[in-house]
Amino acid sequence: MTADPSAWALPPVTPLAALGTLGEQIATNNGQSSEVTRLSGHGTGPDLLFKRYKKPLDDTDALRLDRLVAFGRSDAAGGRPAREVLLSRTSWPVARITDATSATVGCLIPMAPEGFRSPGGGFREIDTLARPDRRMARDGTPPPPPAQRTAACRCLVGIAAALEQRRLVYSDWNYANAFWNPSDYSVYLIDMDGCAQNTGADIYQPGWEDPRARPGMPADPSTDRYRVALLTARCLTGTRNLAEVLHTLDDPPPGVPPDVARLLLDMLWAADRETRPRTAALLAALNDGPVVRFAVTRAALPARPAAPRSETTQPLQSALTRPAGPAKPPVPPPPTVPPVPPLDPRTKAWALVALLVAVALLVLLVAVKA
Repeated sequence: MTADPSAWALPPVTPLAALGTLGEQIATNNGQSSEVTRLSGHGTGPDLLFKRYKKPLDDTDALRLDRLVAFGRSDAAGGRPAREVLLSRTSWPVARITDATSATVGCLIPMAPEGFRSPGGGFREIDTLARPDRRMARDGTPPPPPAQRTAACRCLVGIAAALEQRRLVYSDWNYANAFWNPSDYSVYLIDMDGCAQNTGADIYQPGWEDPRARPGMPADPSTDRYRVALLTARCLTGTRNLAEVLHTLDDPPPGVPPDVARLLLDMLWAADRETRPRTAALLAALNDGPVVRFAVTRAALPARPAAPRSETTQPLQSALTRPAGPAKPPVPPPPTVPPVPPLDPRTKAWALVALLVAVALLVLLVAVKA
């Protein structure tokens, strides 16, 4: 199971008082929870967390949570493959927690395994995988080979396929809710206590909106297919911008299997959201298995965004990077004028006499004419 086996010895509905003194607080005011705190004892194992909700659940949501807890505790053969995936790769809820008034104030969930932590101590969000190789190299992370990106996406889509098999809608697909382990490229999904049967609240995340959904429409399996495809495509290609993702899939680079690219395009850009392929088909393509693909009419792709200047083939030019080009002919220096030698004293005297004679002749000539 997903946590220490002793954790499941707790009642499926456990009073908060039975948890005793809580341990370390590891998160506050995160999403729908006001705090997430470690359990400190009671034979529950060291990997269980108490997730306290910002406000108590109503009766409908409490019943929904009870069904999730019961599915995780079931030994029924039906649904066993999906249950094994969800218990081993997600923070599946272990128990519903109530206060003294029997209001549902939170739930117990397992902590993600230590292998999903980054060197800094926090969990490694899949956001760090959805980056181009050049960005990862600049951040000091060795870029993963295409086969390892595919392995992470295969694990991610395997979780989505297990949920879809049980008609469970997750809705909250985004970078922060999925962790990945660079040692084996496995993926771990959190916040599973929000899953709902068939339809659920559409958890709004900027950049993850379903383009074919009507405003105010609840999340459904088609919503999940779109968001799973978007997260998968971003991690597989290292590209974030939606239009760039679509054009990359339309002409997939080496390392992106063509069948996978086509299915992702169908899931993302089908003109009719109800025709989006199932995640099971995408999982089969990622596993190099036979793919049953039905014709899907896609909308026209949006214009491809211009590449940032730093990513174009022509590098930015400066005084240091500008190419030299053909050499210009040298400018000839100005002609050298030889210096005039100074006059000696005798030459200066004769020059003065000549000047005086010339002046006298000029004065005499003027007088004669007068």
